[in-house]
Amino acid sequence: MIELAIAMSILLIGVVAVSSASARLHGLRKSSREITIGQNALRAMAERIHARAYTVAEDDPGEWAEKLTAIYSAGGEFGDTFDVRGLNVDRGEVSIGSLQILTDETLTDEALGFQIGMPRDLNGDGDALDTDVSATARILPVLLTLQWTGQNRTSEITQGFFVTSY
Repeated sequence: MIELAIAMSILLIGVVAVSSASARLHGLRKSSREITIGQNALRAMAERIHARAYTVAEDDPGEWAEKLTAIYSAGGEFGDTFDVRGLNVDRGEVSIGSLQILTDETLTDEALGFQIGMPRDLNGDGDALDTDVSATARILPVLLTLQWTGQNRTSEITQGFFVTSY
């Protein structure tokens, strides 16, 4: 009888360990899926911005930066926020994704909280001292950020890239 009790205890410990590992793997799989959805959404939005920059530059090369920032600003044609299907909006937030087109050459990576290589001469005038280059920029840094409520916590992904006048 004692041997049977010991065997059942060992078996029970094994079953609990396997079920715990299975539950943890399910959580990791869901978290990994959310990150993949987020990364794909950021790539798609970056491609959309590049395509729009090309179209705007083709139509009016002199004012491409000003028009692009107007399109992707609050109240613009596309706005400065976007949703991502498959991710849950973080509490208190209106949307999952936000974008920021930087037109201030004096911003630093530390101030942005992201390593993108700022300050940088965005309009090609030989200095990085202009606070608004939206009318004369030749290159514009863009920051895309996703923030969502995931499996067990709030998750965030930020991607930075540059858009140039074509």
